[in-house]
Amino acid sequence: MPRLRVITLLLCLCAASLGVACQNKSPQRAVEAASAFAERQPRYMRSLPHTKVPEGLTDLRAETCGACHQAIYNEWKISTHARAWLDDAQFLAELEKSEKQGVAWMCMNCHTPLQNQLPKLVTGLKDGRVDQAIMVDNPAFDSALQKEAITCATCHVKDGVVLGPFGDTNSPHPVKKEPSLRTVEVCTQCHQAQARFDAVGLICVFNTGQEHQDSPQAAAGKICQDCHMPTVERPLWVGGTEPRTVRRHWFGGSLIPKKPEYAEELAAIAQHFPPGLSVKTQPLPKAVKPGQTVQVDLRIKNAEAGHYLPSGDPERFLRIQTRVVDAQGKALAEHIETIGIEYQWHPVVKKLSDNRLAPLEERMLSLSFKAPASGPLTVHVQASRWRINERNLAYHELEGKYVPGQSFFKDVHQIDVKK
Repeated sequence: MPRLRVITLLLCLCAASLGVACQNKSPQRAVEAASAFAERQPRYMRSLPHTKVPEGLTDLRAETCGACHQAIYNEWKISTHARAWLDDAQFLAELEKSEKQGVAWMCMNCHTPLQNQLPKLVTGLKDGRVDQAIMVDNPAFDSALQKEAITCATCHVKDGVVLGPFGDTNSPHPVKKEPSLRTVEVCTQCHQAQARFDAVGLICVFNTGQEHQDSPQAAAGKICQDCHMPTVERPLWVGGTEPRTVRRHWFGGSLIPKKPEYAEELAAIAQHFPPGLSVKTQPLPKAVKPGQTVQVDLRIKNAEAGHYLPSGDPERFLRIQTRVVDAQGKALAEHIETIGIEYQWHPVVKKLSDNRLAPLEERMLSLSFKAPASGPLTVHVQASRWRINERNLAYHELEGKYVPGQSFFKDVHQIDVKK
């Protein structure tokens, strides 16, 4: 082969190779590579695909949607979904730890689920390790949209089309009926994530979806939305005249505020979300004799939740406290029952105990004491729910920045002591 032709051929091959390399580094190639990686992963290890802005809308932001869907927007604004990113101090503390481990990208797939919300995109894993993700800059990153966490577009926009439960509205943007919005799958894409990554000491233990699937409520045809998105009759948009049966977008659960200043607005919607746990103090005597043994019985039940109580984050727990005090306020007896999961995190992650309540499960808690010489006696019963315990709150330096728990039940009984 003539020397000139060989050189020409080599130059052509090099040019072709460089062209491929450049294409691989182009914005479009980056998105395509990330999308190809995501398609091979379970939901908790991938973001939702990039979506373009539907025609008729200026952007994907919730405020834009709220111009017409004001009621839904105002509900979403105070929801846990809207506050799952910069307003969640506990998550941010955990995320900082995850960033040091190199696995924070997995956490973001549920807290800022849209590919449009991610500054970096994962295109692969070096040696298959989740702590060695190969990342590229996201050319379509929207920093304002990222701040909205789990936003309207998470569930309602795909491929530039607005998805809804009806699909028959005369809208300024394309609309498509999406049946999955009326199923548990729209929720379990984030609320069902179980996996172990022992090489980096990481586990995902979000099993709420499976818990619901195995529940009596699921057998009766109940879905997540029946409790967490109660229905209301109202027009779907501002100026609409036809009331429709639509769902609230508060996504209420424990209603523990992410910040102290959010407590008042969440208290205003508490009537729509009864506590999952019911606590009933069994009948007590009105009077007892000195030295008499008295037993306080509490009947507790997972009366409302179609999943275990508590569920989700492994740090969540319930605390039921029974306390008996004398006439001077001195404690005569006390019992504290903690309900939740206990894990060992180091050196190997493993579950140590789990005493949570299954759906509709009942238990009896008891406390016995001897009556003193005089009375009256006061029996205090209090139940509270917690996102994080006091020890871990201090560890993450979150005192005053975060609400660790709240009381949801109080009961007081007085017993006279008569000779």
